[in-house]
Amino acid sequence: MILSEARPVSDRVYNILMVEDNLNHYKILLRFIKKSGKNIVVDHVESAHEFFNVFLTKNYDLLMLDYNLAQFTGLGILQKLSEMQVTTPIIMVTQQKDPEIATNAMKLGAVDFIIKSKENFRYLPEKIISYINDYENEIANNEVFKLKRKSLMRSNEINGYVRALVESKETKLTPRAETTYFYEPELDGLEMDTVTIEKVLQLLTVNRVLSKKPVAVRITCPRCDSDNVATRPVCPNCGGKVFVKNEGGESEEPLRCLSGCGQTFKHVQAAYACNNCFKEFPQDEAKYRHIYNFEVNVSMLEEMRQSMVNTDEMKMWEEKNKQYSENIEQTKQMQEEIRTQLRALIEHKIKKN
Repeated sequence: MILSEARPVSDRVYNILMVEDNLNHYKILLRFIKKSGKNIVVDHVESAHEFFNVFLTKNYDLLMLDYNLAQFTGLGILQKLSEMQVTTPIIMVTQQKDPEIATNAMKLGAVDFIIKSKENFRYLPEKIISYINDYENEIANNEVFKLKRKSLMRSNEINGYVRALVESKETKLTPRAETTYFYEPELDGLEMDTVTIEKVLQLLTVNRVLSKKPVAVRITCPRCDSDNVATRPVCPNCGGKVFVKNEGGESEEPLRCLSGCGQTFKHVQAAYACNNCFKEFPQDEAKYRHIYNFEVNVSMLEEMRQSMVNTDEMKMWEEKNKQYSENIEQTKQMQEEIRTQLRALIEHKIKKN
């Protein structure tokens, strides 16, 4: 369950996600944020499982990870985030004064390691904003991150998608009403399957070329993962599909099941049927998929344009170099054929004489 604290609206709202299984520590942080007057919104989850379900559903500016969690340490989460190449500042928070934990956290990409105390939490709001501003400046200007974004453009799919965005001059992508995969406006010249589009958008989001915001959630089939799913009302007691109005007068349970159990009830329960593979499943077996709006990070548009130019020049150079190598190889083959023919003529002449 995600807990979040709303803050007043201003020019910039800083969104952070806190993984903390001690609710009191979350409340302490909120108290100091409120005292600081900083426009920081904190979403709170209690487990690693919840964290991995929600952290990409919102454009978080910073992540706070508790070290001691029930089934997964903060270092374990850091390791996963490192493997996913997540470019978001991360703070490790713990009660353990172990320098080895701090060292490992920093090696895995944490920007700071904080010991839990009221005194340390008192200064966290100012530090959080400082971490975010410093990290965003580094993302935009550090040569390592620039090189990483340039390397993305070597992918034909990513290059094609970014090129279509730049040429269309569109800065927002909105999902069509009936699908999570294709977006309006349509980008000319793109021929990609749904899996490729999802991968491209994810990579561009993780590398801050795009930002995304969840706008809805769709039910998906647990068997085939299709979101072409119909909702069906069923009896909450036995799952039966046939029920009628209860004729028992002014009953608090106005519906009666006719599918077998014969029980009365007040509200129907939702069940689902997949129109793709025809599987029927109850709500507790349903899977969910977020639907996002994507927005282009305008500050990086010029960088991406230049990356496209550089990539095009590199491809032209590689093509010319390939052609040059092929020409050299053909010349070598021709020279070898000429030598072979001359050798044969000389041997023939010697035998004739």
